[in-house]
Amino acid sequence: MEEINSTEVTDLATTVVPKDDTSSGNEWVYGIEVTLGIVGTVGNVFVCLIILRAKFLHNMTNYLILNLAVADMTASLCLIFNVFLVETSIVEPPSGVAVGEIYCRLYGNLHLFWVCVTASVFNLIVVTLERFYAIVYPLHYTRYFTTKRVTLLVALTWLGAFLQEFFALFINSYDAASGTCAYGFPNLASQIAVGLFVFLSSYFCPLCVMIWAYYKIMRNLKKSARNLMNQQTEDPAYGLLRARKKIVQVLFTVVMAFLILWTPNQVVYLFENFHVELVPTTHIVYSIFRMMAFSNSVVNPIIYAFKYKQFRKGFRVLMCSGCMANNVGAIQTELSNT
Repeated sequence: MEEINSTEVTDLATTVVPKDDTSSGNEWVYGIEVTLGIVGTVGNVFVCLIILRAKFLHNMTNYLILNLAVADMTASLCLIFNVFLVETSIVEPPSGVAVGEIYCRLYGNLHLFWVCVTASVFNLIVVTLERFYAIVYPLHYTRYFTTKRVTLLVALTWLGAFLQEFFALFINSYDAASGTCAYGFPNLASQIAVGLFVFLSSYFCPLCVMIWAYYKIMRNLKKSARNLMNQQTEDPAYGLLRARKKIVQVLFTVVMAFLILWTPNQVVYLFENFHVELVPTTHIVYSIFRMMAFSNSVVNPIIYAFKYKQFRKGFRVLMCSGCMANNVGAIQTELSNT
């Protein structure tokens, strides 16, 4: 990778390249990073508080959305207190080989940030599968999605994220001669292998699974709607069907946001590992692609606010608990998972 004028985080492999001048021409990038971090933190904190406070949102789907919000909130915090501080060299490697190695392998390589980003992707898969079984295979739902198993799934999303990013601990190190963090694969074959693995596991395969699942879900909902229409009777199932469709539309929008915001960064990253430079790292388009990817942790609360009616009701519960009843039995029934 050629030398550039700033410390660049180039991809999900947590690549960090030390540079001498860390600020020239990138002030707008750093400003956007901090803004995204603040907005993402505040927005996802509100998501967590709303779900915890509004009792009619206490169901399996929203508990999984809660975990997704925790991952996005942590990523947003890391955007401020890790990515921004490292890229601007406000925080630099400490002197000493031992502490320098710890810094470069755990903090300077933005390890926790990428773990949270990966955990967010894995949580999207779990949310998708929960809706898939609830709608397409409702008879099997209670068998597979017990509280114990969902708790295990949530734990596995975080464990899987840590394991996937574990390799970054070995390709980042401390250069005692220059007092900076160094980065490098032992050979091109290992770089290509890791690049393909991260691209497939963090982006391509999850995206294929989620799109396929939502396609099956929408087909099932349309089939159910036709069957109810053919009965030509007022059926209480209409209300449940509409509620499920709205929730699916919200979650599908979240997946589409992930597709739009992450695709440019991931494609550039994949080719970089083959030593093919689609966009120079010094180009403004490269920075835009990174900012698009970073903004993914920010947009989910905005999507909930505009498209999730019950979430807006939950916000009113949070803001005005004394002027709105929190025991909404009809809504709770409507949002039932089964």
